[in-house]
Amino acid sequence: MGRVSKGVKCSVEGCDRDAVRSISLENFKKSNSPFKLKEGSKRVYLCKEHYKEYKRNYRKSAWKVERFSW
Repeated sequence: MGRVSKGVKCSVEGCDRDAVRSISLENFKKSNSPFKLKEGSKRVYLCKEHYKEYKRNYRKSAWKVERFSW
């Protein structure tokens, strides 16, 4: 069982919703998301709304570069 299934909260400042997904801090920084994080851990936990916004930003900035690099 991971932390998400145990009920960890979203890592974005000001958000108290339950997290749905967990991503690495490195991938979060690549996405150039405008969110400020609560803590400096290696994993970022995002609720449904923040994950959707992260995914949108990630696809615009880093996903195409990674996809065509191999």
